[in-house]
Amino acid sequence: MNDQNAVRAIGAHGQLAEIWGDVVSRPQLAKAMMIGAVLSVAIYYLTLATIAPLAATPAIGKALAMLAGIVGSVISGAVCSRIFAPKRIIVEQAETGTTWQTDILEQLGQEGGPIGRVEDLPPVVVQEMREVGLYDLFKSYQSRRDADRQGE
Repeated sequence: MNDQNAVRAIGAHGQLAEIWGDVVSRPQLAKAMMIGAVLSVAIYYLTLATIAPLAATPAIGKALAMLAGIVGSVISGAVCSRIFAPKRIIVEQAETGTTWQTDILEQLGQEGGPIGRVEDLPPVVVQEMREVGLYDLFKSYQSRRDADRQGE
């Protein structure tokens, strides 16, 4: 998260923290932890009191109650994800220019050998390349490569 987005996010949602690569609101994190603890422990004790006595042995009853407590944790995660909205701020920026694309083509040419000529491509492929905006890039790269070879 860059500084500008962090400042905007702090003003909009209060105190934020980054945990495991995700941005969370600290007060909401505390609430979610409380909801998780209460729900999982409540389900554990409810299962321990109701289902555990029906088990063949006390150890199996306790294991079932622990499993129910884990299920309670998963349920609390689902509940908290509905209650608390994400704090992500996604900013998309289109990079102008094709210098990075040209750099990739040059790197491919150096590492993988010659790329080939656009004139040798089937018409269907040429049409697809034009539709996605790659035909002119490859054509200009090919022209520069041919000019460099003639200059040598």
